[in-house]
Amino acid sequence: FPQFLFVACTTPIPPDPTPPGAMGAELSSPTPKLESVLEGVGDDMRGKFPEQLEQMTSKNCRFRHVAIWRQAFLGGTVDHHTVVYEYLDGRRLMSLKLDWGREGLTFDDSAEDPCPNGDVLERKWCARLTPAEVFTHWDAVKEREYVLSHWNCQHFSRYMYDRASEGGADMLSQKG
Repeated sequence: FPQFLFVACTTPIPPDPTPPGAMGAELSSPTPKLESVLEGVGDDMRGKFPEQLEQMTSKNCRFRHVAIWRQAFLGGTVDHHTVVYEYLDGRRLMSLKLDWGREGLTFDDSAEDPCPNGDVLERKWCARLTPAEVFTHWDAVKEREYVLSHWNCQHFSRYMYDRASEGGADMLSQKG
């Protein structure tokens, strides 16, 4: 069975201890600083993503929704986008969050808010999309390099989001 990979949202910087309005105070919400943007989204987890998707497949997981989240930073002049797949684990709503950055892919599978300082740009029902289908989408682009001008977090998120509408297509086309 093919292996899978996933990406996680940029970790927010803790709040500025300087009182609001004081000299040197942070005027916007706590978000990544330029240094964290230049450092990227974290260590590349491409090699671990297939394992994650395999585990989800073994639990008969089906994604219900997919969303593109946006987290603004640098005073709102720059956005980081992440793609989030939502599913139920028993009665708990879970989120598989994929982040694409200079180092590659990072991911987080959690019941926590996938991007506490972010906004949902788009969200849609994804017709019982399977982890195996997500792997197929990922497999087509896993070797691509991050290039700010034409293959960045926004391009990656859009690519994965757009393919999610194809969820269940293999089940519909199979004869049985």
